[in-house]
Amino acid sequence: MDMDNTLLITILTVLALSVALNLKLTFALQKSLRNLISEGALPFALPIGEKVPTVTGKRLSDKQVLTLPSETEASVFLFLSSTCPKCKSKLPEIENFLPLLADASLNLWLVSQEPSWRLKRFLRKSALTGHVLMVDSQAFKSLNPNQVSPYYLFLDHTACLEAAGLIGDENWLSFLEQMNEMKEMNLIEEGQAST
Repeated sequence: MDMDNTLLITILTVLALSVALNLKLTFALQKSLRNLISEGALPFALPIGEKVPTVTGKRLSDKQVLTLPSETEASVFLFLSSTCPKCKSKLPEIENFLPLLADASLNLWLVSQEPSWRLKRFLRKSALTGHVLMVDSQAFKSLNPNQVSPYYLFLDHTACLEAAGLIGDENWLSFLEQMNEMKEMNLIEEGQAST
């Protein structure tokens, strides 16, 4: 009986240590990966200057089948995750420039492989709902191979990639600055028209 208890305690101790080691290695790997992504060390697999792959999906708001990107207008593709707090915090910033898209001759699409119910919950009461393209995982990975979020792609009017990166980086801030300048110009023009 004593032998059985000793053996059982030994086995449980070994199992507990292996679980602890597994958790430690998992957290270390996750931290390293997060650091690599934040430092930009992971290459974005889509090369700048080349055509972005065409993908087909359904618009979240009306289930209309669409093929993107457009080869007549510049586009912004966004990759946000419903489980990412930073992504959620970016929604007001993005919604702020939605009314300017037509004046800028710019398309904006939030590309997602998440289920529609989760996206609707994530975008509750958001104007972005009409700008969501739901795609399968293969199409998603063709645009965002590392499945990074919050992530963006800037495409020119010929569907070639101009820039890519994490939302909040230098290119993104420059884009926001341009959109804010456009907003200010629109306000000035509206003020002059009303006088």
